[in-house]
Amino acid sequence: MYLITLVLGLCLLLWGMKVLRQGLQSFAGLRLHQVLGWMTATPSRGFWSGAVSTAVLQSSTALTVMAVSFVDGGLLRFENSLALILGSNIGSTVTTQLLAFPLDRLTPYILILGALGYLFIPNRGRFLALSIFGLGLLFFSLGLLQAGMAPLADLPAIQHFLRQLGDNHLQGVLAGTLLSALLHSSSATTGIVMLLAEDGWLTLPTALAFIFGANIGTCFTAVLAALGSSRAAQRVALFHVLLNVFGVLLFLPFVGPLAHALTLMGGSLSRQVANAHTLFNLLSSLLAFPLLPWSTRFLKKLLP
Repeated sequence: MYLITLVLGLCLLLWGMKVLRQGLQSFAGLRLHQVLGWMTATPSRGFWSGAVSTAVLQSSTALTVMAVSFVDGGLLRFENSLALILGSNIGSTVTTQLLAFPLDRLTPYILILGALGYLFIPNRGRFLALSIFGLGLLFFSLGLLQAGMAPLADLPAIQHFLRQLGDNHLQGVLAGTLLSALLHSSSATTGIVMLLAEDGWLTLPTALAFIFGANIGTCFTAVLAALGSSRAAQRVALFHVLLNVFGVLLFLPFVGPLAHALTLMGGSLSRQVANAHTLFNLLSSLLAFPLLPWSTRFLKKLLP
């Protein structure tokens, strides 16, 4: 029975993210694409437009795939798209911060509000209500996942795996990468890791390693989208991969001190994991931003 609950929770988590994203995309309409083209005229504009657009779309993967498509179709210059990718990593942290709020009691009201709004609000406003319904699905799915995962703690195979994992941060990175690639979402992976840490299945340092790996795994969709595309589009996908690998190499040696700092900041373990996700994406993108000119030249040489 718990396995059915677990699978149902996972399906609802992915569906909730899809509904949330589709609602916001429909609410924004075609104007989002038009504004995106104008705001990538300079690297700084591209950086902030990437952050804002991803916060609206609720998916860095969606924006990255969009950037690959735009570059492949000649609608967006390869050089300008890189700043967009940097910004998208920051915008992707909005979902995880929302998931860290303890809104269990409000979930039914959020679902009802979103459903009624979609049925009765006219014009584009109904799509905003649809996104609220998707947000309610996210919180509901996390509750199901928590209920489904609780009995698994008594299984010897699970206990052995978690004991073997221990504080092996490299294994945590690999596990997070695989899980995020399978789910096609670093936010979904982060939500699951937040639950595992909250229930004591993962130590905070190991949870952080999972988060680092999740950012690499989320590049998988963009890489698939770039296969068979132009060289410029392939460079965009490769930059997305290198950016997140750069962040992991930068942060992995300091997992212990980072976990200690997050503990001192206080908050629940879920909030600490969400804060780690935000810090990882924010700092790695800001540190990579001055390297954009060098990155452009390097990628052109690597994929001429």
